[in-house]
Amino acid sequence: MAPQTSDSSSPDRTSLSLLQRAKSDDQQAWQKIVQLYGPLVYSWLRRTGMREDDVADVFQDSFRAVAQGLQKFTPNERIGSFRAWLKTVTRSKVANHFKRAGRNPAGTGGTEANMRIAEAPDPFADDSDQEVQSDEALLVRRAMELIEPDFNINTWQAFQGVTIEGREVRELAKQLDMTEQAVRQAIYRIRRRLKQELEGLLDWPELS
Repeated sequence: MAPQTSDSSSPDRTSLSLLQRAKSDDQQAWQKIVQLYGPLVYSWLRRTGMREDDVADVFQDSFRAVAQGLQKFTPNERIGSFRAWLKTVTRSKVANHFKRAGRNPAGTGGTEANMRIAEAPDPFADDSDQEVQSDEALLVRRAMELIEPDFNINTWQAFQGVTIEGREVRELAKQLDMTEQAVRQAIYRIRRRLKQELEGLLDWPELS
């Protein structure tokens, strides 16, 4: 997705996290949360072995339940982050789906389908540190895709060049016709925006 040529972000818009804005009935923020977490939830669901049309149904059920419970959700050390809570909600919806499938095996392909379900790995069984880190890396990359259009092209290239490509500030400043201070400021602004957007959404502790 190509960034815009002028900065469209503003302090008022980015002073609250996505979670805070979604809780205040900001539909744009809620849609961004779905866009941010949708690929991750799909990956969890697909690993259960359910059919693609069932994946779509459980996906919708999961986010519907999250929307209904969002006002009561507060990230903390006991509950974890939004990601951890979302995984708990999704696990519950997956369990409900398979319970219904067990009561009506003909609807899921009979005995053969039930055997496939029983043999499918449980993506919720082991939330290891490695899996959490992998999920969070995916979420950070996805968040970067979503906020990229809010920054001008030079700001984004400065951030990407230094933090992703590992290039020197001096070299990049010369290439982009920016001062070194402007490059450092661009990096700071985007890192701050990522932290604001992801506050309460990543696992404890939050993104630093």
